[in-house]
Order: sequence, then C-alpha cells, then structure tokens
Amino acid sequence: MLKLRPYKPNDSAHVVGWITNEEAFRLWCADRFENYPLSPEEFNKMYENKPNDLFGMIAEDNGDIIGHFFVQKLQQDRYKFGLIIVDNTKRGKGYGKRMLLTAFNYAKTTLKAKSITLSVFDTNEAAYKCYLNLGFKETGNYITHTFFGKEHKYIELEYTPAFFKEESLAKNLASRVCTSPKSPTSGDLSAKLTERAFK
Repeated sequence: MLKLRPYKPNDSAHVVGWITNEEAFRLWCADRFENYPLSPEEFNKMYENKPNDLFGMIAEDNGDIIGHFFVQKLQQDRYKFGLIIVDNTKRGKGYGKRMLLTAFNYAKTTLKAKSITLSVFDTNEAAYKCYLNLGFKETGNYITHTFFGKEHKYIELEYTPAFFKEESLAKNLASRVCTSPKSPTSGDLSAKLTERAFK
C-alpha cells in the first residue's frame, strides 16, 4: 500500500540518488540548486532553511521509499507541490500518479485545499502529459530557463477545483490507479497524516 509520511534528513540520499544525469537534474529542480551532482547535505539545506509554510513528503510502498515532493502553502486554501520525483528504477509503473493522487486526497481532506499548483518544463514531456492526464490545466503563467543551449518553458499548472469533489476524486483514483484486482482503492490510498506532523 502506498502511504505518505513526513520527510526526514536521512531520506536525502535516496532522493538525490534517483537523479542520474545533469539534464534530468535541471528539469527536476529548475535551478533551485546550482551544482550537479547534488549532495544529500545540500538537499537537506533546503529544508533546514525552509520557510514555515513549506514541508517535505516521502511516499512509501510496503515500506520502500519510492517518491518525494514538497508542499508549500501559498494562501489560506491554495498550495503548491514541487521537486516531485519517483525512484528512477520504478518509473513507468504508475507510482508517480499514485503518489500524486494520494497527495491530492491528503490536500483535500487534511489541508482543506481548493487549489494546487505546480510547474513543469514543456520539454519534460512525460511529466507534463502525466499532470495533464491527472486533471491539471495551464494557468497561462510561465518563465523561461536556458540550459544546454536550449530554451525550456517552465509552465505553471493548476489542479482544478472540480477534481476536489468527492465523487470526482474517487473516480480518478479508481480509473487511473486501479489496474488490477489487487490495486489499491481510493480508501487504501488515503494519506493518514495531519498538518501538524510536518511543522
């Protein structure tokens, strides 16, 4: 069963170990970090110096660490997800979607979120298509980064309010996650977390 828990400093070695080349690094961090390869210590500095409205999450599947992302509070009921990454040995198996759908359920039930935004490069086609498939829409906001001699448009996406309706979220969980009789249900995927656990 996939579950979420608060990020801990000793998780950093897992996260940075999933980044296998500099281009993937730039597409993931959008120059949040300068140097590649990124050390576990440098990654942890982000959380050591974090504002009070930002906290990290780790996704585990049967006790194995399989993903990471942060959550940042923008306004009373608006949140941002960032630095989303899945274990590179488990990509293409639906873990990214399962992690995000679990996170959406947590945001809806615990944080009482009405909007979630994230940003993705247009050149990161797999991630971009994944987010659109989950219900994100472009907001029209973007900035341009240049690396490896090429321009990359960093596009802001928003998870639309309709997807926070109970019936819509449950349908999304069932249709996009449950691919076999043993796949988790929407109830199984509920992240039993409290906001206090991250502060």
